[in-house]
Amino acid sequence: MNLGAPNLNQLWANLLVEELIRGGIDYFCLAPGSRCAPLTTAIASSSRARSILHFDERGAAFHALGYGRATGRPAVMITTSGTAVANVWPAVIEASEDRIPLIVLTADRPPELHDAGANQTIDQVKIFGPYVRWQKDLPCPTTEIGPETILTTVDQALHRSRCSPQGPVHLNCMFREPLAPASSGEDYGNYLSDLARWEKSGKPYTTYAPPTQVADANSLRDLAQMANSAARGLLVVGALRDGAASEAVRRLSNTLGWPLLPDIASGL
Repeated sequence: MNLGAPNLNQLWANLLVEELIRGGIDYFCLAPGSRCAPLTTAIASSSRARSILHFDERGAAFHALGYGRATGRPAVMITTSGTAVANVWPAVIEASEDRIPLIVLTADRPPELHDAGANQTIDQVKIFGPYVRWQKDLPCPTTEIGPETILTTVDQALHRSRCSPQGPVHLNCMFREPLAPASSGEDYGNYLSDLARWEKSGKPYTTYAPPTQVADANSLRDLAQMANSAARGLLVVGALRDGAASEAVRRLSNTLGWPLLPDIASGL
């Protein structure tokens, strides 16, 4: 992995994308504009990132939603600032309601351009309200903030998206110019010195223990007794996220001899 970057904007974007990939996320849906150029460049520069480009933010966001629904893993939706962000709203709400993991990265303009009549500038702070599991505003890149902050923020976002209930998370990323990968002439070696171990490890900076939800033995025993004592039974099946769950439901139905009443989202 090469962390070299021509300017601090690009360095932060490279760190962000690298940590997403280390966290198991390699599918990016882009509706790019000038403000998100550092993020777009970081993805294009990574040999491990898969991406699609779409001119319509709403369409790209629903593609990311569909990927999460089909695979159980979050895709990353990236958009530029302003009204482009509002076009992601419908997919975010659906991801929240259906408990589908989704990572939304929105580029934003710096504070001095807000409330100043700048183009494509709206208040993007907590724009998705209660429909995201977590949101964080990343300030404009500065060496006064250590690079570890970028990595831990990404790790937190991934953890929140995958926790129960799964759902969308939002990282709002402010960038000042230059947005293009133009050289600043700065050397960021000292700035990155504390990341030497992380850089060599190939692993995420922060490791979260996956949440587990296992019924206790008494609850399982009570449930089995109720099922066995029932004269007749019916299994009503809602949305299932993977083939293993579908197979488990089929086995349960065969064991109990109960018919299935599946929802269209169950895949049965």
